[in-house]
Amino acid sequence: MVGGHWIRGIVDEIIRRGDERIVIHTGKTPSGPIHIGAEREQFICSAIQRELERRGVESTFNFIIDSYDPIKSIPAGLAVPKGFEEELGKPLSSVPDPFGCHSSYAHHFADEFIKCQPEFGLSPNIVYSHELYKKPEMKDAIRTVLMKLDKLKAIRRKYLHLPEEDGTADDWNPVMAVCEKCGRIAFMKKEVIPNKIDSWDLEKDALTYTCSACGHKGQGKIRDLSLKLSWRVDWSAKWAVFRVSCEPAGKDHCVKDGAYDMGLEVCQEIFGYRGPLRVSYEWLTLGEHAMKTHKGITFTPLEWLKIAPPEALRHLILGADPMRHISFLPERIPDIVDNFDRLERIYYGIEAPPPGEDHEYLRDLYALCVREKPRESAPARLPYRFAATIVQLEPILGSDKVIAKSVDYAARLHRKPALSEHEVSDAKRRLSMASNWISLYAPPQAKFRISTGALAFQISDEAERKFIDSVAGLLERDLPESDLQNGIFEAARSLGMETGKAFALLYRILIGSERGPRLAPLLLALDRDWVVKRLRSTIQ
Repeated sequence: MVGGHWIRGIVDEIIRRGDERIVIHTGKTPSGPIHIGAEREQFICSAIQRELERRGVESTFNFIIDSYDPIKSIPAGLAVPKGFEEELGKPLSSVPDPFGCHSSYAHHFADEFIKCQPEFGLSPNIVYSHELYKKPEMKDAIRTVLMKLDKLKAIRRKYLHLPEEDGTADDWNPVMAVCEKCGRIAFMKKEVIPNKIDSWDLEKDALTYTCSACGHKGQGKIRDLSLKLSWRVDWSAKWAVFRVSCEPAGKDHCVKDGAYDMGLEVCQEIFGYRGPLRVSYEWLTLGEHAMKTHKGITFTPLEWLKIAPPEALRHLILGADPMRHISFLPERIPDIVDNFDRLERIYYGIEAPPPGEDHEYLRDLYALCVREKPRESAPARLPYRFAATIVQLEPILGSDKVIAKSVDYAARLHRKPALSEHEVSDAKRRLSMASNWISLYAPPQAKFRISTGALAFQISDEAERKFIDSVAGLLERDLPESDLQNGIFEAARSLGMETGKAFALLYRILIGSERGPRLAPLLLALDRDWVVKRLRSTIQ
């Protein structure tokens, strides 16, 4: 990659459009917990806005909550009151919150996602579609659709590959009505059957409909009825109403002759607007599994913030080309945080960039990852792996000593006499996150308990005795983590010991097991005098 971050090229294209004002859009249906895969679209939009701001160009970033969509199913594993199935087919904004803390189902799951966004450096305008459809602009969009319905049908037939003689295509229209009697907008059987518009008279601004759920036949003025467009046409209408400059979308929508292509043609031919710049992106999956709200396969931004810094998620997403698949597992959080910390050190010149990497790209990337503008000097971060180790020592050290040792370690690591108030707060936050990670997601080899009782064995092998004595000597020299780790490797090699066997010996002495977390952070987290005494007790 040469010439900076890939977001620059997208912004170049947006600016070349010459839009009077730049509007960036993204949207999500709150059909259940909104997973972190949705952040890929959010972060791309955020990065576009930041790059525009860097160039002195103002923009608007809207996040559409598709709260007017019908609830199609109850997500697997979601606890709901008895009889909740009766709500199926109603707009999400009309479905009660099963937890009783928000005004609707839509607001509950949207708010859970929205309230996390400032932590990730995002502050989009929030637009709920059930409120949007009350506005004159959307009523006019519905009238336009009915006026140009034959043309719209031809576009739909082309993209959905429907034969000319298909009677259902002739019968189709995209306007859906919320039933005044039962409150549903669709009937949920094996598929979604929307409430059908039977007739309309645009001169009188009137229409009639039949509810597919309860059979009620209703009528009224377009301005008064609760109406909605089906999603492909709805997408185009919003582009036209908001004059959207750019909207990212998943790869499934962006294939040739897919939903995005159809949306652009509808936008141009029906609503008279050219439509937005398309940015296609690949999935972010939970390991090998695509995250699906209705199947209960999710990992939410709120869950992320309990175990890892927000900057690390921005780095995971914005550090990959949009069309590169990202696989995430919470077990890998230490690696993900380490990768962000490495980028930060490169940005501030503490560490050299990898050979062949474009330094300008890395500098751009870091500026896109942090919540605000980069600080003048590098923050003194507490390494996540050290945090994940020392929090497990709280039963023997106590919480105050865990914090004090962590702050001291971060200060020594970054060669500072003391940490700032912000850096101390950041260290405490990482300790809390690491503690949650250990409790919720850490693999067995990352967990341990210190064996404080008397050791039941003595080391008789001469090479092993010399190795243990060497490690005790390294600890007495108060070395930084990398030097300590390298010193242990070198001590084992110089004595002809297999590295795995040497490390297993140390783990047996410290935690009574032959495997454990990374050794150097563990040794540094423990009380040095206690460790030295314990090691030497095995060879005396």
